[in-house]
Amino acid sequence: FFVFSPQCKIPRVNPFEESFMKFRPLPFRACAKEPALVSVIYDTYKRQYRLHVNSDVASSHFGSYGNYGCTYEEVGRGPNDSLGLLKPKKYFSQDWLVPRNILGLIVECRELANKSRILQLDAFAFIQYPRNRNETNDARRAAKYPNIFLFGIDSTSRMNFHRFMPYTSRFVRQEGWYEMEGFNKVGDNTLPNLLAVLTGRTPNQWRFKCDVRQQGCLDSLIYLWDHFRNAGYLTAYAEDLARISTFNYMKHGFTRPPVDYYLRHFLLVTEQVAQTITHHGQIYCVGRRHSFSYVLDFAKQLIQRFVAETPKPLFGLFWTSSCTHDDFRGASNLDKPFVGYLKKFQEYGLFERSIVILFSDHGSRYGPLAQHYTGFLEERLPMLHIYIPPWYRERYPRVARALGINRNRLSSNYDLYAGLRHIITQIRPGIRFHHSFPPNTIRSIFEVLPRNRTCQQAGIPMHWCTCKPFVDVRVTFFFLRLAKVAASRMNEYLKMLDLQEDCHVITPHKVTKADVMLHFDESGFTVPAPYGVNTFSLVFSTSPNEAMFRSIVLSNRNQSFVHTEIDMISRLNAYSNESHCVKDAVAKKFCCCLQDKLLKLN
Repeated sequence: FFVFSPQCKIPRVNPFEESFMKFRPLPFRACAKEPALVSVIYDTYKRQYRLHVNSDVASSHFGSYGNYGCTYEEVGRGPNDSLGLLKPKKYFSQDWLVPRNILGLIVECRELANKSRILQLDAFAFIQYPRNRNETNDARRAAKYPNIFLFGIDSTSRMNFHRFMPYTSRFVRQEGWYEMEGFNKVGDNTLPNLLAVLTGRTPNQWRFKCDVRQQGCLDSLIYLWDHFRNAGYLTAYAEDLARISTFNYMKHGFTRPPVDYYLRHFLLVTEQVAQTITHHGQIYCVGRRHSFSYVLDFAKQLIQRFVAETPKPLFGLFWTSSCTHDDFRGASNLDKPFVGYLKKFQEYGLFERSIVILFSDHGSRYGPLAQHYTGFLEERLPMLHIYIPPWYRERYPRVARALGINRNRLSSNYDLYAGLRHIITQIRPGIRFHHSFPPNTIRSIFEVLPRNRTCQQAGIPMHWCTCKPFVDVRVTFFFLRLAKVAASRMNEYLKMLDLQEDCHVITPHKVTKADVMLHFDESGFTVPAPYGVNTFSLVFSTSPNEAMFRSIVLSNRNQSFVHTEIDMISRLNAYSNESHCVKDAVAKKFCCCLQDKLLKLN
């Protein structure tokens, strides 16, 4: 068991058992065939970047071209989170000094006699040296308090991480790293799980405050990076796949940059201007680089500038989805480059004075891994690895002890938030925070978590809870009737949104798997279900589109009481284009657009 207590028993999954061997790693694809024609060099004296044209690359790889010239286009912020600006092209000379106000550049070299012939196009984002900082205070804080770096890999369970990222897995088994094997997600997709870590709020809490689909809502929430900025930290946030990024997919995003260093506008422009290549379902290459490289290069610059060269206190979140969002096997493509970045960060001194967190939002939600017999656990148990530097372990030995104990205790996103919030109280004693967390869940992951903890106490909704093991039962007509109740809830939801004219009526086709939840007393012995109401997990397909769902359904033996909710129904296979006639994120999981709606899209 990952966790074994009277109230919580999370079964251990061997990520390398024989049934997983059919899932083979995907072949790695490079994005550039030739070396860089233009390089970026940092002038440490002037604290500015320079553009350097590599003439030897031009002669060795572009010898058939005539005389050439290189231009830059400045990338700027647009009026909102959905638009970036690209200013007119300008020629630059060798070792041109990039002004400090420039966020990023699109660089292009063309043959002068025939400007349709492009030698190379490239894109560079910059971590510029900040203006008007108190250097003395920065140096003092950097020496006294830890940097906070969060690296997120989308859709990666702890099992799949070890399965497909062996090099990174080996790196995070070094001294100072702690893996949380009982880390359980609290929501369906990225947004609720990431907001739980960044704000400590439940979906009901942030929905009560405002509608995240409305402009300005996300700006009104208070994030960890706000607290750290108020404590004198520089803050950064970068995420690839700008089209479907966490705060922008079917949402307005931020009306103002949420952090000091914000990559979004640069990537929005770059994904439009540079050639892109799709691999395992998402944009894999953007111009000459992998999509994830822009995020990790951004982190690398931050570490070079403000850890290695001029220490300043830092808080950064760096999130990548491009390899793993649509295909769990894509983690194999990320593994070697990612551990290469970690080793480079190590050279720059990141792990000497920084708390580093490697985590995910959830596991694989769609496809063959989600439909595997362990899919219930794969989806609900994302990876979480926490690194504590030596000086912090020495100063706060109780933190290291707690993390060692918490490895095999139930934990959630709210505990991680509380742990990071605890660091702020060390920096700013007496600080007061807004009310957050679900009731009874204010537990820092840096303190010993209760052994006999329930999902409810950890803020984990029942549908996502892995504490109560399920056992397989024979599929009978009884379960088809339960599946009809789940389908009825989906149809009711679509009707509530006035989508009955856009979507097919959902009818259950076949129940392929049925499990019943086990219950235990305080001593850990199995007992009957409370009040005779059993909790079932059903996997079933629906007509007319063979969609696959998993639903938690509560029912007594004679079905006089049957209950399920929309939040207790998960889609197990991708809906692709079949739900493009609706915009609601939940409805997309259920809706199969009527044929005439699909025809209008094609």
